[in-house]
Amino acid sequence: MRTTFSILSWNVALLERSDEAPFNWSIEQSEAAIRQTVLDLDPDIVLFQELPKLVPYIETHEMVRANPESHSGHLATLIRRELTEGRGPRVATVPRCAVLTTLSGITIANVHFTSGTGESAAAERLEQVRMVQRASPTDSLVIIGDTNTRVEEVRQITELGLSTEPPPWPTWDSRRNHFRADGPKFTSYFTRWFVAGGVEVDTTEVWTDPHETEEHRFHLSDHYPMTIEIGF
Repeated sequence: MRTTFSILSWNVALLERSDEAPFNWSIEQSEAAIRQTVLDLDPDIVLFQELPKLVPYIETHEMVRANPESHSGHLATLIRRELTEGRGPRVATVPRCAVLTTLSGITIANVHFTSGTGESAAAERLEQVRMVQRASPTDSLVIIGDTNTRVEEVRQITELGLSTEPPPWPTWDSRRNHFRADGPKFTSYFTRWFVAGGVEVDTTEVWTDPHETEEHRFHLSDHYPMTIEIGF
């Protein structure tokens, strides 16, 4: 029997205020808006990156018992309450880059790999992928989150036995999303997925619509949220 899960991955930029948001926009308002977005998208599993020691409360979900720090902020994984009834999921961490949650015979690795350009940063990200693979207790594996990978790195990662497809839209687009108005303008696929062990990704969506309030239209993060539907 095929099992399916929906997964939301979102780097929330430390819940900082967009340069396009109202001047008095607060971290509490960001938290509430992110909570409502998650409720609207209604995923089975929520993966947050770049949290500021604060995890948005989602009443439909439970957070796994791990909140590790990455190179910027913290990671958190939330699972729909119905999926945590009875025996809880198995949880492990890879220092500074990942929290792994295993349930129903599959491991979901919520990752925030090192940032930066150049050979050294690329080599570090590749080693972080290897560490996640070694830490996974199951062959069925989903690595998903802010991978910070560049397009030219994907081939080396897939040579480790993982498969992937680019999201249908850039998950970072600072030409359209002026979260930091004076920042560099480029697009990228930082948030993306890699799978192994018979896992299939049925759909991938990138949610690019801005938040609207008080006659302002702005994004809640410099990264767009991404959802996938998986089957295994």
